[in-house]
Amino acid sequence: MSGRKVTVTYCDEFGVWPLIADDLSSRLPLKNLHWRPSSQRAERYIPSLEVDLQRFNFEQVPQPLLATHTTYLNLYFVNCEDNDTYKNRVKKQIKTWVDMCNMKKNQEWMIVFVAGQDAKRSNNYLGLKTTVYDKIRADFNQGKRDRCTYIRIHDPDGTKSEMWDDFYQKVKECIILGFDMHVVQIEEDTRRLDMQRHMPGWNYCTFFILKEGLAQAFEIMTLYEDALIQYDELEASFFQVLRDKALAWFGHFGATEPGDDSDNILDFKRKNYRELINKNVISVFDFRCYLFARQARMLIKLQRIIETCRRGQLFISSFIPAIKENEDMLVENFVESWVFSACMNIVNECEPLSVNLAGADPNFIGPFNAVKADLLLTARRQLDKLGVKYKHLPMSPPFSTYIDSKDMEQEASSSPKPKKGNMTNQKLLEGMDSVEAFDKMYMALSARAIKSYDVSFRPRAALTVHGDIAGLKYTRDKLDEAVRIYESVIWRYGEQDWGSIENSLLIKCADSQRRLGKIDQYIESLLTLLKNTSWLTVEEATRYTEELLSNVHKLDTDLRRLFEPMFSIAVVTVIDDESTVESSSVEINIENHLPKSLHCDRLSLRLVGNDPEQVWFTKEDLDLAPGKNKVYLTSKTSTSGNYVVEECDMHVGKLVFTHNFMRDGQKKRIMRLNHDMKRLQATVSQPDEVYLGERQRMALRISIGDHAITGGKALLEPQMDGLLMAQTDKVAAKIVEGEDNGTTLELDMLENGEIVLPACKAHQVLELLVGYDGAYTEFEYRVKTTITYNTEAGEREFVSADTIHVTVPLVVTESSVFRESCIFLKVEVSCNGENPVRILNTALLPSRTYAVEKSNTINDWNLTIFPKQVATFVYKIVKNTDTDLQDLKPKVRFHAKYRTLKDEVEASIGAMLQKKLQENDSAQHFSYIFSKVKEAFLSSVDYVSYGLTDVVHLDDFDAELCESFLLNRDLKTKVKLLDMIEEFFEEHEAITERTIRENSPDPRINGILFPLEVPTSKALHTAELVLKIDKDLLVAESCPCLLRIKQSTYWTADDNDSEEAPNEFYYDIAVDYDNWLLAGKRRLRFQSKPGETLEFPIDLVPLKTGNLLLPTVRVLAISPNVSAATMYVNSAQQILVKAKSKTATFFVEQQQRFLQPQGSQSFVGSPPPPPHDRPTIPDITASS
Repeated sequence: MSGRKVTVTYCDEFGVWPLIADDLSSRLPLKNLHWRPSSQRAERYIPSLEVDLQRFNFEQVPQPLLATHTTYLNLYFVNCEDNDTYKNRVKKQIKTWVDMCNMKKNQEWMIVFVAGQDAKRSNNYLGLKTTVYDKIRADFNQGKRDRCTYIRIHDPDGTKSEMWDDFYQKVKECIILGFDMHVVQIEEDTRRLDMQRHMPGWNYCTFFILKEGLAQAFEIMTLYEDALIQYDELEASFFQVLRDKALAWFGHFGATEPGDDSDNILDFKRKNYRELINKNVISVFDFRCYLFARQARMLIKLQRIIETCRRGQLFISSFIPAIKENEDMLVENFVESWVFSACMNIVNECEPLSVNLAGADPNFIGPFNAVKADLLLTARRQLDKLGVKYKHLPMSPPFSTYIDSKDMEQEASSSPKPKKGNMTNQKLLEGMDSVEAFDKMYMALSARAIKSYDVSFRPRAALTVHGDIAGLKYTRDKLDEAVRIYESVIWRYGEQDWGSIENSLLIKCADSQRRLGKIDQYIESLLTLLKNTSWLTVEEATRYTEELLSNVHKLDTDLRRLFEPMFSIAVVTVIDDESTVESSSVEINIENHLPKSLHCDRLSLRLVGNDPEQVWFTKEDLDLAPGKNKVYLTSKTSTSGNYVVEECDMHVGKLVFTHNFMRDGQKKRIMRLNHDMKRLQATVSQPDEVYLGERQRMALRISIGDHAITGGKALLEPQMDGLLMAQTDKVAAKIVEGEDNGTTLELDMLENGEIVLPACKAHQVLELLVGYDGAYTEFEYRVKTTITYNTEAGEREFVSADTIHVTVPLVVTESSVFRESCIFLKVEVSCNGENPVRILNTALLPSRTYAVEKSNTINDWNLTIFPKQVATFVYKIVKNTDTDLQDLKPKVRFHAKYRTLKDEVEASIGAMLQKKLQENDSAQHFSYIFSKVKEAFLSSVDYVSYGLTDVVHLDDFDAELCESFLLNRDLKTKVKLLDMIEEFFEEHEAITERTIRENSPDPRINGILFPLEVPTSKALHTAELVLKIDKDLLVAESCPCLLRIKQSTYWTADDNDSEEAPNEFYYDIAVDYDNWLLAGKRRLRFQSKPGETLEFPIDLVPLKTGNLLLPTVRVLAISPNVSAATMYVNSAQQILVKAKSKTATFFVEQQQRFLQPQGSQSFVGSPPPPPHDRPTIPDITASS
């Protein structure tokens, strides 16, 4: 059938064929045909149609029954210009030919008038009714159908000739018409035969031949899709017959002829299949092979290579059971040979065609290689079966995977049967001759399959083939190559959770590694095997566990592996109750899925946070029994804060199992850690005594706890910018025990900032003062404290991060009043902020220059200063005459002992809350709970109101707010703490000052030393205004005065420069011109030196009567480098001024001014008149 074309016959009784053959053939094949079926099919488009031109045969030759109908058009070439000749001879010839054509079924005919080269087809010429061509058309055209056409020999118009275009258009129409009639007839016959399916005498083979004729007609017309449909319908009909078990038309199963197991499955000419079908003697095997070959032929014609391979795979796999049912009649190894041959036939047929298709469509490569690889792998699996039969391969995975164990058992148990011959595939026979030839063929097919799987992006399938190759290498004792392949393949199976396949490979891989002495790799393989315990028997799991434990100490380096799936781990809770455990512990549950106990050298749990960044909880030397195990881990580091559980490590020799709790998609487990209550603890705070003007210090208070320490080191690290710990050689410290004042000592500071701690007994307190550089006004610093210390149990560590509130709650201003032999120092104290402060005691400390002569004698002030209030303290100081001044500071210092109301309230509430927690065995939570309570509930306390009323009112308890800072506790602890806090707030809604004092009997007292700026030397002038008259002063009467100025020697600097030239000063008289007139120099520049007295005359004229204040006098220095002060003797002195005469003039307003209308208010009680309405009282002046 291959190469068959549509046949067009021609009848040339006029010898014109040689003249037009070239022109006619040059326009073939036919292009752009459109078939509009008479049936309900959609229109079909035929882009190109090959035509086979054959000479018409007038003999009536009977057509063979199985012959394919291909002739759809008959042409008659006529060349006659003479009407008489046409009438007498040509017309009869044409009629005879037409009659013969009409006798043929489904064939069209057309008369072609061939004119000479010079003939012109003009309108006039063609319009003549006497031309031969017109007579032919009139004689043979039937109805509207034009069966005549006109062409010219060697048409000068060439390919653009309208005549030739008309000719070819009519040829295409006739071929399509003939084909359509043929299809209609076959469809009708097929339909009629199909309707008789259940009638006696119906034959499937006849039905097949008839329907295949339709498929072949479609194929001739290049309608391969329609042809494929016919074959698919025939296949469906066959399976229907198969289900009905009506195979009477098939002689036998077949597959017994030589070459049936190895011939090309796509060769539909290998046997005369149609004749066998027509005679009802075709075997089932031959029929199915022929039907598939025809389907594959159509698919290849359609360039559907991928579907060809896919259908081939399906056909082969579905036909194997039928072949096995008849295996007794077949040659030995028929199934393996036939499957191998069929797969290779399809691949070899499709592979060359795929090159062009891949070039046109890049997306074609992947899918094609996928189906191609499946066929290659199917062929390669036949080698597995044959290799086991021929003893080239062992009967074990992966080679036995696709061998039916039942068949092997039956074959082994049954008696040997006489052989009916062997397979005929030469390649397989050559491969079975020797192990080398077998391995070569095995590797070649596997390599081709792997390459195709890789190109098609099917890594899993490629891994399977890699595993088969590794199995072959293992079988041949090529262990190095086997291990190399196994190691590259196994981990990919693990990623894709193919446990069963992974284990089958691992068993051989581990054995190869053991035999090669690769212990590290052997351990890894054992671990992976134990990871897939669900695919192992109990005996296998136990054996591999023992192998692991016996070899794990031979590892060269640490090997890390995940807990899962050999172990499961869960963190339960933190146990920090001091009545239960001595130090904080973490409870975890580990489930051992292995069938044997496992000794663990060390189990470590890492928690991450801020300060420190990580904390390890560990336990050493424990055994994990199969099943669940509860383990308590402890830490050498005592810290407090929220920490996230990050990782757990379990060390078994050099094997480390690890579990990460912070994997993607896993909820973080946050745990709250508290400091160990019975062990060393430390806090950093602002010291009780603050010395302003000096390097500031932080107070580090270390409580030793229940266990003595033999030594240690403390390190304070700033956790923010703007803070720098001072580097000194020594650090002041004090050891306090009980109620004593403690022992003072100095500790060494190392170059790295660590402070060397001394040995301390249990329950002692070590207090250190560490200097720092930074702002000492209102500020907050964050400092990390790390203390490493040694006890009898070993080295331990304390880590904490404290926020230090550096506050100066008081503001001090000073002013000095100089006198000849003393200074009165006024100190004003006020609040620095909005919190009231209790002043408990004050003192003025002397300096090297000044001694305090008099001060207050009150020791306990208990004076509360509120915001915007000022407390004033006055001290009398004189020059210090002591000889021992080394212990004194250069400046006078004001010392104030105080306690803020906020500290007082918080200390008392903290003591009460701590007592509440201790009563409920929850003291370990105090530090954290109290810090949150201060932040959430005490920040809004009105301390001004407390200072006034002596009562503190707390906010209402907010359970939701309180629960927010207990989120990281276990449920039991959270509920317990919530209940205690709520109960505490209910009990202490209002707290009196008495309650506060009772709950803090020894409150903390703070102190601040303020350095005061008091001048050490002054140019002190005593100014005195002396009146030179003894009588009373009268208004407007001049009074001569003497301004006497004397510079004191008491406040002069004691140096050698005192005999130098006098300094320049000037006096300034401040005159109230409403009271006085000044005659003389109001301001005068002069020179003065210590001990010198100067006098300046002036006159004063009083302007008013009464007691008038004398004008004030100041003496100031000309130079800014000289500090000057004035002691004015007449300060606040009043002088009585009398009038010269006792007469006075009064102006009284008229009487009606005081008369009031009737009914008006009385004068008494009425508001005073505005200033501009009041009567003006003139000044009283003396008479002239």
